[in-house]
Amino acid sequence: MKRIIYLVLPAILICTAAGAQTTKKELLQDLGKTGASYYAYPGPRQAVLTPAPEGYKPFYISHYGRHGSRYVSDNKYYTRAIAVLDSAARLGLLTERGGEVLAILRTGYADAFNRDGDLTDLGARQHREIAHRMYERFPELLSQPLKVDAKSSTTRRCMISMFNFCGELQGLNPWLEIKMDASSRDMHYVVGNSDIHLPKGPRQDVYERQASALGDKAGDSRRLMKTLFTDPGKVAGFVKGRDLMYNLYKVASDLQNVPELNLSLMDLFTRDELFAYWMDGNLDWLLDYGMLPGSTPGYLKRKEVMDSIVSYADRFVAGDRPAVSLRFSHDSAVLPLAYLLGLKEAMGATEDVENVYKRVSIDKIIPMGANIQLVFYKKDGSDDVLVKFLLNENETSVPVRTDCAPYYHWTDVKAYWEERYSQ
Repeated sequence: MKRIIYLVLPAILICTAAGAQTTKKELLQDLGKTGASYYAYPGPRQAVLTPAPEGYKPFYISHYGRHGSRYVSDNKYYTRAIAVLDSAARLGLLTERGGEVLAILRTGYADAFNRDGDLTDLGARQHREIAHRMYERFPELLSQPLKVDAKSSTTRRCMISMFNFCGELQGLNPWLEIKMDASSRDMHYVVGNSDIHLPKGPRQDVYERQASALGDKAGDSRRLMKTLFTDPGKVAGFVKGRDLMYNLYKVASDLQNVPELNLSLMDLFTRDELFAYWMDGNLDWLLDYGMLPGSTPGYLKRKEVMDSIVSYADRFVAGDRPAVSLRFSHDSAVLPLAYLLGLKEAMGATEDVENVYKRVSIDKIIPMGANIQLVFYKKDGSDDVLVKFLLNENETSVPVRTDCAPYYHWTDVKAYWEERYSQ
């Protein structure tokens, strides 16, 4: 085990440095990113993957994905904003811009009615495209007859994501034997166990106070109230500016996931306001899953997901039959899983809550349709197994030294995880 500690520590420093990845300028070049976990899947930026070392061929893929783009999680964001603006309109207190916003909300809500959290057409298309690219990237594996084990969260949007993904693969290779399931029995390793009790981290209370202050700063609605209402003072009795602003931000963030409506509310906010909301949301996610030093380790509620990935992989490593495992879940599982695995994009958060976004940026980890792929390789006549990690279909790294990056020796990766979680 000492050998692994020696190998891992230098790599951790490299991985942490690589985590310094996001600037305000970069984020605001694509305002969709300010929606954080509502960011519509951008597709891979890496067109061509690094070839495997000579003689190594893929024999197993473990894919863990979030559902695709969805409607806003709760239509209360629509209805509460519409109720406020409609009341102001009846009193003649809406500005021209306020009237335009109300019209956009009504159109968006008409489409979203009774679809709270449902997969959108874009979400279905994202999964077909991800599946198609997987087939094109690994034809040696996926063009042959093999078994595909697919399991989904029992949430409808995840199941429909699974159907679209598997349907695309089946259309590309009719010889695939695909088994799909979505059962409460499997949720502890498909989604995780939220009932696990965790001791509070030593800095949790401090972080929560800091997060609250950051949230207060993000919710300054004075400018927005002047934009929407002719007399903000007169509407103060029935309009809570902070609540209205947040509801509008949630709707604005989600409209990118129904592009066929051709609606947007992003220009209702200044870039500084969008950045402040994104910073606040980014911090909340990292705090919720214990990715800040000394916070409550919420990521451990997803440890069974990781353990299942490892055990399934070991089963196929030990056997001689190629296969594919597919899991369809939620952002609340993909983010902590990325951290549990040690993917560089999820590592390196610091105690500096106002600048932690420079280290870890969740729009790069859990957009709609987010996915983690572990691709395993063997070589004839060798017992050595290599694994490559893909985050959102781009090659990434873990803090384990390797002589064939971005490929890693499976035994070294497992030794790193064993060391990390035995403490």
